[in-house]
Amino acid sequence: MQKVTIGIPTFNEGQNILNLLRALETDIPRDYLISEIIISDDSSDDTPEKVYGFLTSSSLNIKFIHHNGRRGAAAAWNEIFERSMGDIIVLYDADIIVGQRCTERLVSSIWGKIGLCASNPKPIKVKGIAAGASIFISDWLRSVRNNRLSQYTVMGRAMSIRSDIAKKISIPDDIIAIDLYVHCKVLECGFDVVYNDNAVVYFYPPTRISDFLSQVVRATNGHRQIRDCISRFKINLPKLVRTIEIIRNMFINPFGVLSVIVCCALIPFYKVKLKETNSAKWHTAKSTKQFS
Repeated sequence: MQKVTIGIPTFNEGQNILNLLRALETDIPRDYLISEIIISDDSSDDTPEKVYGFLTSSSLNIKFIHHNGRRGAAAAWNEIFERSMGDIIVLYDADIIVGQRCTERLVSSIWGKIGLCASNPKPIKVKGIAAGASIFISDWLRSVRNNRLSQYTVMGRAMSIRSDIAKKISIPDDIIAIDLYVHCKVLECGFDVVYNDNAVVYFYPPTRISDFLSQVVRATNGHRQIRDCISRFKINLPKLVRTIEIIRNMFINPFGVLSVIVCCALIPFYKVKLKETNSAKWHTAKSTKQFS
């Protein structure tokens, strides 16, 4: 029986961390042993108190590691990789809702020469221009993932990776697109990366235009950081595929594409207000953390 480590990096996730932990209690795979849940935490809010309170009544083997001062997501991932005792690591963002049997599907996808499995992040359907733009991009990303492997395959909201490969990876602190960096490192180790459309996690899209544009600009900067890796492993998304899927999704969701156009037209204005978009310690989008 394979042992599984679940890793959760947290930074001020007091609103969401209990939702995720309660979901994991009911999402334990039948054929795998969840040996531990490692939470690497930099929070300055009440996240530690909530986790410690949860520990008093939970049967989960949770290792909570708190740090004073923000270190960034790369440091949290590195700590989880280093301390993992499982054969497979499943990484979850703290502000997501785990879909049914997601953990099982991510774990069961790791076999043979497969070193990493990407999940299917789905947005909660909410109203507004920013949310509409985020939903359109998310649907487009799903369509290109189903089409072929590319630099848009792996999203850090949820994924699984072989522990022996993860332990060979050290993510630099200044890397923004840490999910894509890990994707490239797995390929560099000679293993394959796959996408499981049935391994679903749900996220709350930004409802503020500034939060949406912060994500867009940050993602662009993150991809620019490691464009050499993208070219070296030939995982660039072909322009024809990119264009076809944009057009197809335009017909499915015309409001979404109009929302993207409106939001992106405001980038020059918002760039003056946006903070930390070129830093791994970015501004946290408050409007994406509204789960009850």
